Amino acid sequence: MASYSSTPSNYASASQKQMPPLLIRMRLILALIFFILTLFGIRLIYLQFVQSEVLKVKSRENHISQYELVPLRGRILARDGTVLADNRVAVDLMYLGGEVVFFERISHLLELKEPLSPPNLEDPKEKQYGKVIAWDIPHELLPTLEELVAEQTKVTSGPFAEERSLYLRKRIERTYPTTLAAHVVGYTKEEDPERFVFAGMSGIETSYQQDLFGQLGHDVVERNNKGRIVQIFEESHQDAIPGQDITLTIDPELQALAEKSLSEATPYINRQRQLKKLEEVDIVRGALIAINPNNGEILAMASNPSFDPNIFTRRPNLPEKINELLEDSKNFPMLNRAVSAFPPASTFKLVSSLVLLEEGYILPSTIYPCTASYRFLDLTMRNWAGYMRGSYTVAEAIADSCNTFYFNAAAQTPNANVGWASFAKNLTQYAHIMGYGQVIGIGLDEERAGLVPDDDYSQLIRGFPWRPGDTLNISIGQGDMLATPIQVAQLTATIAMSGRQFKPHLVKQIGKHVFLPEERIIQGNAWSAVQAGMRLMMTKYGGQPLLGPGNFPVAVAGKTGTAQNGLGVGLEHAWFTVYGPIEKPEIAVTVFIENGGSSTAVAIPIARDFLAGYWNVPISK
Repeated sequence: MASYSSTPSNYASASQKQMPPLLIRMRLILALIFFILTLFGIRLIYLQFVQSEVLKVKSRENHISQYELVPLRGRILARDGTVLADNRVAVDLMYLGGEVVFFERISHLLELKEPLSPPNLEDPKEKQYGKVIAWDIPHELLPTLEELVAEQTKVTSGPFAEERSLYLRKRIERTYPTTLAAHVVGYTKEEDPERFVFAGMSGIETSYQQDLFGQLGHDVVERNNKGRIVQIFEESHQDAIPGQDITLTIDPELQALAEKSLSEATPYINRQRQLKKLEEVDIVRGALIAINPNNGEILAMASNPSFDPNIFTRRPNLPEKINELLEDSKNFPMLNRAVSAFPPASTFKLVSSLVLLEEGYILPSTIYPCTASYRFLDLTMRNWAGYMRGSYTVAEAIADSCNTFYFNAAAQTPNANVGWASFAKNLTQYAHIMGYGQVIGIGLDEERAGLVPDDDYSQLIRGFPWRPGDTLNISIGQGDMLATPIQVAQLTATIAMSGRQFKPHLVKQIGKHVFLPEERIIQGNAWSAVQAGMRLMMTKYGGQPLLGPGNFPVAVAGKTGTAQNGLGVGLEHAWFTVYGPIEKPEIAVTVFIENGGSSTAVAIPIARDFLAGYWNVPISK
């Protein structure tokens, strides 16, 4: 008979092998915790022993940084030491938050209108320095405010905790004491608003930015967790190197005279506009340049309308005034017209005369009729006068600015009827030799090159080859020809010196380095004939009533130009360029008036006013 039996020991063994699920889970959890703790322990050991030095460096870097020290910007001086651009210490009252004691007294002193509001910590400048309560505190109020600030309570919380609620901040501000020669000097703008670092934006300020700025210095500083400096490590200090002073060739008295001669010239323009029933102007748009032909020094460079450079640097700044200057699309006060390009008109006849004489196309005694018009191929080219003026030599053609003399002379040159022929090539070559179509390099980045058109230009820009009529057009300074007043002034000075040319320049000295004039000789035999024509203009033709013998005590020689610009009669650009005394030239002056109309009635009187002041001679207007 079969029987089933079970051994007690077997049952015990089975129960031991089958543990309850809860116990299993607990053991798994404990094992996981132990594993995690082991990983943390290993990481901790790694950080404390293996990475300790690296972490020490990183920790130190989080609190210690290099703080750049901004150098003092160099000054800009006139030739006699008059300061045109300088630096001044401005003091602002700053608020860090919290309670302010004696606020009513402070408000009364500073004429505060707004109630106190805490610094905006979203604004990087206010987070760093606090809120400005008052900009540029008058010097006489500083002692009183220093006492009041010393009585302030400390801020209890926030990034400025433990600091007094008010403090006086000193900063350097760029200032322009006279506002003379604003277009030459230029202006600056905040490059780094947090540290009041200024960079040049125009004029000498930008052209010589590196010399004026100097070199940055630095301090190594320790900051707390709020970004505030708590320690400066003196052993790591490196001084900033101040920028160099720049001395200009500008004579401040002559600059003031040039600016006055331009700005007060509206009666000359409006007299002509009344005759032609045109709208009168209240602002003269133009330029006046005065050069010493013996060394190329620019004694005056005025552009009108002008501007006050302090508007861009003074705090608080006034955005509406800045926008008014930058957005004036009628008068363009920021434009330096002395180095901008315009049609040179009849002033370019001086170059044409040199070409005709030097290349043997005419003799000083060659005569052509100064008729009202000239027919060339299928073109009818007109003189400024609608009647026959006589038969002229080249000197008389310069003096009376006769267009048809030059049309006659150009038409007689070889292959004149085929376009890009010898006379056209000579005109462009001589123009470049005299400084046209290129930047002279007077020291301003704004200087324009102008334009001397040629066959390549015509084919590339206009889409067709040079035409015979183009030669006649540029011979009188019209067509696509463009020149700057400084280029015309350089030509005038070169003629005055019979081909001895000194490069016009504005910078006389940087730091202790004095610049020597750059000189070259332009060979030629036609200088005396051109000089005679410019003098004849003052003794017999358009300049005689104002600058001729009996009307002006100094003998001068000059040339007018009235540039057509597509705006109609009476709105042409008016030019006049002059030098003197003719026996020993010491000054060359170029006047350009945008939409001035008659050069004889507008540009000559302006030059006369300036020269009368320069030589201190009486005139009757």
